[in-house]
Amino acid sequence: MAELISIIGLGRTGMPAAKAYLTAGYKVSGYDVRKEAADQFVKAGGTVQPSPAGCARQGGFILIFVLDDRQLTEVIEGDQGILASIARGTTIICLSTVSRRLIESVAAKCRSAGAAFVDCPFTGGPARIANRSLTLIAAAPDDLLQKVKPVLEVIGKIVHAGSTPGMGQAIKHCNQLLVGATHGALMEVITLARKLGLDPALVCSVVAAGIAGSDYFRMLSESVLHKKPSPGSLGQMAKDMAIVRSTLEDAHVNAIVASAAAEYFSESVKQGMQDREGADLIEIVEQWPAKKVIS
Repeated sequence: MAELISIIGLGRTGMPAAKAYLTAGYKVSGYDVRKEAADQFVKAGGTVQPSPAGCARQGGFILIFVLDDRQLTEVIEGDQGILASIARGTTIICLSTVSRRLIESVAAKCRSAGAAFVDCPFTGGPARIANRSLTLIAAAPDDLLQKVKPVLEVIGKIVHAGSTPGMGQAIKHCNQLLVGATHGALMEVITLARKLGLDPALVCSVVAAGIAGSDYFRMLSESVLHKKPSPGSLGQMAKDMAIVRSTLEDAHVNAIVASAAAEYFSESVKQGMQDREGADLIEIVEQWPAKKVIS
């Protein structure tokens, strides 16, 4: 009998992951608050559950792909959350980027309910799922990591972050600091190129080929210049950079660059752009008053 996988959060990454598990021969159920996502999942061959509790009753592996702390808390602890009716022996893998303190709290509650818990945020956009190349930052004891390894390797490659839940999040927060700073800086590069009368595509190709180039720079510049899908939404990036700021404060680190980049994403949400592509941050940067950039 095929192993059971439940996916909670059938969005930008959860849906491709669910399809990857179906292709790999797993029995896959799922839950999402959006009817259109649930309908798409059924068409792909999955079985929809009415709530996270419905997924939990089945046992097996539960993979969580939700946006933020509020959604994770509801999925775990809500009236129809996982802990409302979890089968003992269930393994929960949280792939969301959330606060370290929340992960530590929900991991302890899940263990008390008889479920194993793996803290496993990831880097790499949804496009990397097809070739199993997400970087999965897994924090779990060695024996639990071995148990979940075949499941996780369907969508990516594992980096063992340590045995304690929260360590995966800590590494991801460091990663997102650089992602957010790169994201904001790229928008400034393109804006400056345009102001100087240069071809932004030529400028980006030069930068991408040089020592400052990176996969993210190349991918995001393509998204901006050629209107291709971005790795994430502006709302997602705003949330991640808010977490980075909180982590910096907890660690008593004064990171001026990260804080400045976070302002761009925060402004995008204020302007109602949270559901738009990450590449659309260029609109915020281009309209930002020059005196604010300099100050």
